[in-house]
Amino acid sequence: MTGKSIGYFRLVEACDGPGCPVCAYLDADSRRQLTTLFEEHVTDVATRRKLRASNGLCNWHTWMALEVRPAVTGVAIVYEDLLRVCHERVRAAGDRRQGRLARLRSWVRDTVGRARRANPAQRDRCAVCVQLRTAEAHCLEAVLRFADDSEFERAYRRSGGLCLPHLLDVAARGAATPGVETIVRRTLATWQAVRGDLGRFVAKHEYRNTEPIGEDEARAYQRAFEILAGGRNIFGNDLREE
Repeated sequence: MTGKSIGYFRLVEACDGPGCPVCAYLDADSRRQLTTLFEEHVTDVATRRKLRASNGLCNWHTWMALEVRPAVTGVAIVYEDLLRVCHERVRAAGDRRQGRLARLRSWVRDTVGRARRANPAQRDRCAVCVQLRTAEAHCLEAVLRFADDSEFERAYRRSGGLCLPHLLDVAARGAATPGVETIVRRTLATWQAVRGDLGRFVAKHEYRNTEPIGEDEARAYQRAFEILAGGRNIFGNDLREE
């Protein structure tokens, strides 16, 4: 089958790792983008403008930079600029006439509120997240398009299967395509295998059991975490949801 992009081959490669291959793809893509941002785009005017509009990166990608360890000079340049911009905004809000303190409080309240709601209509979204949303869409489209491709079939069977959030997204995107039925069937078979490992893990904790706990059984609850909630950090949390 033709039309296989570099994204497709990265998705196939992600199938060899644990958990949902789309979540793994997005995690790896985040790390690539952060490295590129801080090592190649530090002086790019458009990039800096986007970062200022979103008050930097989201919480997830900000702290991921410590794991990626890009050029620290680039990180320092970007965040000195962001801190300068925020400093000027706070100072300007406090220096205005007619109730300076009230205006400062209003600015802080509005800024924090926008950040918590993460509403793109009120606050620009994290630049890395914006690119990831596009990458995620391409990934899910590739899953549907190549569902019956022999190469992808072999790769998908090796994977941990799609997580529930991504399976639902695939089903919504391709409700009328034959690929949906194929992916759902294979994914449910994988989930059933994890259920079996969980059941055996629980049973082997019974005091009369003498059988050792296998590696897959010991990891089954972590695999269940990812099936139901998706990969770590991919879908965020509900703490600030209103």
